[in-house]
Amino acid sequence: MPTLLRHLMMQARLMSPDGDHASTGAPPVTPPAPAAPVTPPVKTGNPLLDLPIEEVPDQWREHARELRREAKIDEAVKKAIDAQKVETKATLDAERAASDRRIINSEVKAVAVSLGLQDVDAIKLIDTSSLKVDETTGEVAGVAELLTTFKTAKPYLFKEPLASTSSTSTPPPKKKAETFDARTATKEEIAADAKSRGLNLKAF
Repeated sequence: MPTLLRHLMMQARLMSPDGDHASTGAPPVTPPAPAAPVTPPVKTGNPLLDLPIEEVPDQWREHARELRREAKIDEAVKKAIDAQKVETKATLDAERAASDRRIINSEVKAVAVSLGLQDVDAIKLIDTSSLKVDETTGEVAGVAELLTTFKTAKPYLFKEPLASTSSTSTPPPKKKAETFDARTATKEEIAADAKSRGLNLKAF
């Protein structure tokens, strides 16, 4: 009888949800709660545009078709406008780049000639990719430094610039021609004056 009682008590513990925790004093293990079902997102758009056309009620089906045609037209117009914006920006960027290149080339040529560059075709040897046109002032910074470095590296392409022949100083006043006065002149002065005039005093 005691053996049967112990067997029944063991089966009762095994079938109990708490198992042996009641006898050992350990806290029962709580099973994890089941995951909540995922609710699909609800569309909040226009059902006349979102639903398949065959699911639209008959009285609204033609209107739905008209709305969908208009939506396609609007989408096509939007794409055309966006493409035009991209093309216009690309054209403006290309024109601006070409204008900046002309300004840079002109500035480089002017500075190179002032430094004594003998052949302007040698400008093609200069790497001007680092030069930029200031969008605010329109000036090109760093040209003089770039050309000075280039001249130091290739001095044989340059010659010393000619000194300016123009002068701002006032020329000295011309001396007033002196009038020959035979009454006060000496014999030598008279003879020299006569000789300068092609006269032969011996003939007189």
